[in-house]
Amino acid sequence: MTSLQGKMKQYSILVSLFAALFILGYVFTPYLAVFLGLLIGLSAGFFNLWTTYSKAKVVGSVADKIGRRSSFSFVVAGLGFVIRIGVILISLWFAVTFPDNVDLFSVITGFALIYVIIILDMLLQIVRKR
Repeated sequence: MTSLQGKMKQYSILVSLFAALFILGYVFTPYLAVFLGLLIGLSAGFFNLWTTYSKAKVVGSVADKIGRRSSFSFVVAGLGFVIRIGVILISLWFAVTFPDNVDLFSVITGFALIYVIIILDMLLQIVRKR
């Protein structure tokens, strides 16, 4: 079984590869708005995954050291949901405010891509275990 840190490293590498592809698409194709939207959505989705990972680390460290509690850690962990929704809204705001430069559907697709990556990873793990 892979650790949480190892999974996050895998996802970071995959997101970096997709981001590089989207940047190449932005530079070398006429579909600037589409690839910029994909890049913004993927970045927002990865940021949300990273905040969830950070929250899991905080909760794990608190579970290990029950006696030593940090109120700052609890505030950051509690605000994770608000931060994630805010990132989504800001990404969508960019797409709605600048429709000529950022494609709204591409932002949504890029945001969903991180979840597709996670689901495919889980399916691959299930197939490997069999």
